Amino acid sequence: MGDYSKTTQEIIDSVKCPYQVFPAGGSSESVNAAYRAALVRGRAEGFVPILVVSDDTLSEWLGILKDDSYSKDAVLKQEEWNGEEILKENLARYAEDFAEDFGEEGSTAEDIMEELMGEMEGGETIDELSAFTSYSGSGIEETILFEIPVTNPWEVIAWMPMGGWNECPDASDMIRVCRYWYETYGAIPAAFSHDVLEFYLEKPIEDEDTAWKLAKEHYSFCPDRVDQGTESGMIGEVADCIKGSSVWFFWWD
Repeated sequence: MGDYSKTTQEIIDSVKCPYQVFPAGGSSESVNAAYRAALVRGRAEGFVPILVVSDDTLSEWLGILKDDSYSKDAVLKQEEWNGEEILKENLARYAEDFAEDFGEEGSTAEDIMEELMGEMEGGETIDELSAFTSYSGSGIEETILFEIPVTNPWEVIAWMPMGGWNECPDASDMIRVCRYWYETYGAIPAAFSHDVLEFYLEKPIEDEDTAWKLAKEHYSFCPDRVDQGTESGMIGEVADCIKGSSVWFFWWD
């Protein structure tokens, strides 16, 4: 084993791709720089880089990659690639549930969504990946940069099948959404822990109407992005963040 933790070695053994390990305590700037360089190099060498936090829970989940019951090909060769429809259905369901549980008498799902929109204000621009940043403030957690042998960035989900709990989409739904977001907006799945997923965009969204549409999709993909990831509890704050940001951040409680 290299000069890193048992958990990191377990993740390396599960993913089985070329890798580089960044030790705990290092700088997030160096990890971001290495990721961006690998993204450019990968286009020439035939891989897509991802950053994976050395995480006991994620390591346990990734054991499925060694299980004969799991097939990357099955995840990649789905018959329906309806990522946008999945997001629309989720959004309608969340609005209906919210209206039933908290809405005033006679309020509809449409009324609830209107209330949740708010104004496009209060969002902070995000330009650096941070899933690997230590909550203690002491640099980064031990992190692995993998070179995944795929052509399309959304295909990395087959190698990193996190999710399938609470409101976090399972690998099947997640890969469909990731394909839709990549083909439509250029969003690349970039950094993973057991409860965080970040996307990287080389060309951030600048159009306000597109930012509003995406903010609703982000809420549909991860309700906690609004419910616990904003100060206002409004979708408009996420729209403001999306506009001009090169990183999309999702965290599921």
